[in-house]
Amino acid sequence: MIEIKASKVKVIVTDVDGVLTDGFITIDENGKEPFGKFSIYDGFGIVMAHACGIKIVVISGRQSKCTEVRCKTLGIDEVYTGVINKSEKLKEIAHRLSLSLDEMAYMGDDLIDLGAMSLVGFKVAPKNAVQTVKDYVDYVTEARSGDGALRELIDLVLKSRGLYDEYVKQFFNL
Repeated sequence: MIEIKASKVKVIVTDVDGVLTDGFITIDENGKEPFGKFSIYDGFGIVMAHACGIKIVVISGRQSKCTEVRCKTLGIDEVYTGVINKSEKLKEIAHRLSLSLDEMAYMGDDLIDLGAMSLVGFKVAPKNAVQTVKDYVDYVTEARSGDGALRELIDLVLKSRGLYDEYVKQFFNL
């Protein structure tokens, strides 16, 4: 059942805080957020997804310069920060890309993500998401947020679509 849902995914939509990061925010004495901590595994997963034709979209409820810089560095297809109504943004993206919502996965960790999750074909949460979200989703990753949870989802989608093994072959001297 999980592999069937994952095999339909053409776009992965993800939250940031609590998915791409460990959910902690560092604030300096001036009230600024000078640091963002992101997993290199998630970053390479995004590179893999792009190479295999899977789009990555970020929808975050919070605006963060660190998030914007990291997403730009990774070449993430679409980045939206400061979005309160994630469901409306998700519908807008699906319409613009001419996709069925069943062809989208959404990864989130908290209650604000439930509306958007309810729309997509494959709902995913990191291991340390809030329990209400974990109870609702199709798949809970073994990895914690900020520690490769998105990469785990990307690997699952690529394997379910039969794209993973072919991608990995390029790293062997065969």
